[in-house]
Amino acid sequence: MEQIKKSLAELDFSPNEIKIYLALTALGEAPASKIAKKAGLPRTTAISILDKLTEKSFFSKHSFKGVFSYWVETPRVLEEVFLNKVEAAHNLANYLKDVYRSEHIFPFVEVYDTVRTIKNFIEKILINLKKNSVIYTIDAPHLGNYSKIFSDQFGEIFLGLKRKKNILTNTLIPADTFSLINPKKLKLQNIVVKEMPKGIDFPASLWLIDDFLILFSGQPPFILAVHHKAIITSCKSLYNYLWKISLSKN
Repeated sequence: MEQIKKSLAELDFSPNEIKIYLALTALGEAPASKIAKKAGLPRTTAISILDKLTEKSFFSKHSFKGVFSYWVETPRVLEEVFLNKVEAAHNLANYLKDVYRSEHIFPFVEVYDTVRTIKNFIEKILINLKKNSVIYTIDAPHLGNYSKIFSDQFGEIFLGLKRKKNILTNTLIPADTFSLINPKKLKLQNIVVKEMPKGIDFPASLWLIDDFLILFSGQPPFILAVHHKAIITSCKSLYNYLWKISLSKN
């Protein structure tokens, strides 16, 4: 019995609610006076709690010849009620995602770790870009991150979206890796490539797109996107420095 009381308390039942719940669970069905007596509580207190737990679907209430009686629902209802609350909280979290701290300066982070969600995210970003936008990237042609996610067909769609909006891509790559870039990819997009000084490596890909800082890797596949003006501005400053000290290749 003590374990039952402890478990009910963990489900946010108050001490008096526990008394009423256990009293009616034992009785099965009874009027408020009988439940109050078994629980050791005043009748008015018992009625208030009975009605509250009835609203929460733990009890049911009916009237016969002017007398109200309560009966307890199966204990499985406890599980169902709280599972429904978990589902409601999950849905609410999704609804609130775009509102959460929207008027403050806290960073907003999204993580995608499946091929489908990564493709969908990239496609959404490109579709929402304004014409003549500039994308700033640091990439690693020698690691083949993109080939592990994008088929040739999707790669052409990806480049087609960029051409359609006349998007310029400024790309920094490690020293001595320009020859590893597929020449076709250079011809199919508006891109400027520079090799960084020797000793600067970057095993993941970094993109600065509008108000997003995006880290991408194919080992294992994931995208981490940070939305925060101060972070983007700071990284852009570092990017501009690297751009100035890097060697143009095309």
